Amino acid sequence: MSVQYYFLSTAILPIYSHLVHFYSSLISDSVKFDFSQPHGPGSMDHSIAQVRRYPEIKLYRDESNAHGHAGMIVHPEKRILYIANPGKGTIVAVHIDTGSYSRTAREEYPIFSNPLPSFEYSIYECVDQDDVFASGLNNPSGLALSLDGTRLFVAERGGRILALEVDSGLVLQSIDVGYTSIGGLAVSPETGGLYFVDMDTNQVVKVEASLDNGGECTYQSLVDTNFKTSLEAAQLQVVLECGEDSFSLNRDYSCEVVSTIPNGTLFEQVHTDTGYASDDPNVQASAGMDEQAALLENRTDCEYDSELNFDALLLGGYYCHVCLPRNQGSSCDAGGTCSNQQWDGFSCDNHYYIDYNEDLFDNPSLSISSLYYNKTFPEGSKIELSRGVTYRFTVRTGDQKPVHITTSPVAVVSTAVTRSAVVGSGTSNGPILLTVDETTPDCLYLTSPRCSSVPLVIEGGKGCPDSMVSGDNGWELRPASSSTRHLVSFGGYTVLLVVGLFALVV
Repeated sequence: MSVQYYFLSTAILPIYSHLVHFYSSLISDSVKFDFSQPHGPGSMDHSIAQVRRYPEIKLYRDESNAHGHAGMIVHPEKRILYIANPGKGTIVAVHIDTGSYSRTAREEYPIFSNPLPSFEYSIYECVDQDDVFASGLNNPSGLALSLDGTRLFVAERGGRILALEVDSGLVLQSIDVGYTSIGGLAVSPETGGLYFVDMDTNQVVKVEASLDNGGECTYQSLVDTNFKTSLEAAQLQVVLECGEDSFSLNRDYSCEVVSTIPNGTLFEQVHTDTGYASDDPNVQASAGMDEQAALLENRTDCEYDSELNFDALLLGGYYCHVCLPRNQGSSCDAGGTCSNQQWDGFSCDNHYYIDYNEDLFDNPSLSISSLYYNKTFPEGSKIELSRGVTYRFTVRTGDQKPVHITTSPVAVVSTAVTRSAVVGSGTSNGPILLTVDETTPDCLYLTSPRCSSVPLVIEGGKGCPDSMVSGDNGWELRPASSSTRHLVSFGGYTVLLVVGLFALVV
């Protein structure tokens, strides 16, 4: 049995869950997608969405490597999109809240999917950008931001990783990691650790921080303090005289938007040969179910040379399908079964959500729900789990309300457990992964302070004790003489967990 607790920082999560930025290397410009309404199975509705093209943001791929990676990352506070530009050896910085509507994109870029005006397909111009935020790079690929937002990590495909100062764009430090095909970079939201993908070796590699200064990163800023002070004073003066959003070092004040009146016939054409494969009006209706799209559900001709249109499969809302890789495309955890959900993508039968309920009488309880089964389990329910399956419990209880998985119906609340040894500390925001195998006891419990525990019955386990309410300070757990030892893995740590009988002391 293994239990893994993960912690997520909501500060770095995207504000708009349906909004993504995309770099089109074939056309060499940047595109912003806001698919305001996700598809449901059997429907290809695209009537409510925004697709904005930014042709002034010129991006170039590495022609010598057709399968290279060009990273993008948005600074959550500065609202700047950093883009790797491999063909030019530069980093482009784009202020994503700038730019003005110019004209419809339906004429210059005729690949679109809905004739209704509510489908916004447009060209934006005069965006604020620094097309050379950083230069002199050798095929830049992955990008990632430090947790405090002060450093931008840049990977060069050939094996070097650089740390740039966000305020100056200058290099603070660089290291050679010894790999020759670096792709994406990522920073752990919990530890701040840096990870990268090497494409040729198919590995995810962690960059260990130096033990100097206790592993803390310290550096001298390269920003000229006199320049910074003068800049802030000038910005304040311009804002006072000209209003908000009137000062930018990266704005082309001579830029003029080229506007045209759209031709009405452009709203009548819907392409039929580039992936959507239907001009049936039902496909474009929000409540319509297209017959051909619905038939995709039962297709099993998954071979690479079959006539199955995989683009139409995904656009038809089938994120769970036998022809998709990684557990039918759903990426359910091991042993899980997926199901398509109207307007919600897909769900897994081994995925549960844990919330915190608090009534008027201050009697809190854990609320367990499942999107797959479309239900919230009544209080007092027992959740049945199968061996050979990894279960995901997404905890949404909030701060100071940690959830644990224990072998006792009383929560294990310990202030002596360090955060790295997360077996006892639980989590209040993020997933808990529980792998149920032949060593797993017949009874486990979801527990949280002041809440009745929720029994997890393993493969028809018998005689699970009734749940008990755990107190903040009134009870003490003491290990009894009989105990069982389990090795629990988490993030590279191996923790010895002593599990067994506990004596309840009042």
